Amino acid sequence: MRLKPSLLLLFLLSFTSGSWGASEVSVIGPETLKAILSEVTVVDARDADFDKGHIPGSIPMSWSDWAVEKAGAKSIILGNSANWGKVLADSTVETRLQGLGFSQDRQIVVVGEPGQWGEEGRIAWNFLFWGAKKVSLLEGGYSSWKAKGLPLETGAAKKHKPGNFKVKFQLVRRARLNDVEENLKLRVRPVFDARTQEEFQGKTVMGQARGGRIPGSTFVPAKDLYQANGKYITATALKKMIASSKSGQPITYCTGGVRSALLALLIEARLGVVTASYDGSIWEWSSHEELPMVSIPR
Repeated sequence: MRLKPSLLLLFLLSFTSGSWGASEVSVIGPETLKAILSEVTVVDARDADFDKGHIPGSIPMSWSDWAVEKAGAKSIILGNSANWGKVLADSTVETRLQGLGFSQDRQIVVVGEPGQWGEEGRIAWNFLFWGAKKVSLLEGGYSSWKAKGLPLETGAAKKHKPGNFKVKFQLVRRARLNDVEENLKLRVRPVFDARTQEEFQGKTVMGQARGGRIPGSTFVPAKDLYQANGKYITATALKKMIASSKSGQPITYCTGGVRSALLALLIEARLGVVTASYDGSIWEWSSHEELPMVSIPR
C-alpha cells in the first residue's frame, strides 16, 4: 500500500533520534574518516582478510563473539539456536570493551564490506544498544577506503590502552520476542523483514526451526541496502521501501539480527527514525511452535 504524504510525515516525526536521547548515528565517507582518524575508534566488522589490510588502528570485531551463544553446528547439539542472534547484555560487556580500548567520549566508526551480510550494521547497533553516544558507518566500506589510496595497515591488530566505556543499555533500540508478539495483536508498528526473497517465502537456514515470516511483515531485502557502487541506499529510495500506514516505532528482523540491524541503522541515519532491531529474529521466533509464521506453499 502506498503511504499518503500525511501519514508518512507522521511516521517520520513520531520516532526521531531526539525523542530517545543524545545518540548520534551517521554515515561518513572515507575522506571524512581520514580527517578525524586520530579522534575516533575504528572497528573492522569484516569476518576475513583483516591481516591482509585494514584501516590503521582498527579493532577487529566479529558480531557472533558478542552474542549469547555463537552460531554453529556444535551449538545446535550442545546449545540453543534461539540464542544465536541475541546480543550479549551482561556484566562482562563493559569489562571486555574497556579492555579492547573503547572509551565513552570517542566516536565509533564501523567498517564493513558492501554486499556481505551487513555485519557492520550489527556491530554498530550493538554499540548503540550498549550506550555509545556517536556511531558511524563508513560509506562504501573498506573497499572505498582502499580505492582512495588511503593509508593501510597489515598484520594483527595493535593493542590499545584500556578505555573507560560505560555500558548503559538503550532498550528502545531492541525489540524482544514479547514486543513482536504484542504487535501481532495491536498491529501499530511496521515490521520489516531484511532477509532474502527465498527466506521470506519459507526457505529455512541452519538453526531455523520453521520456515516463513512473521505475519504482517514487509519485505525489505538487505541486499538492496547497498547501491551498485557500494554506497548505502539513499534516503529517497529507503523511504519508498519502508512506506507504511503504521505510525508506531518500526521493528526490523532477519534470521539472527545482523541484516535487520543494518536496516535499523540506515533508517535512523538516513531518515532520523530510531528503529528497534529484533536481535532474536527468526532463529528465536521459529523455535516457539505456538507463534505463527506465514509461508508460500511449495
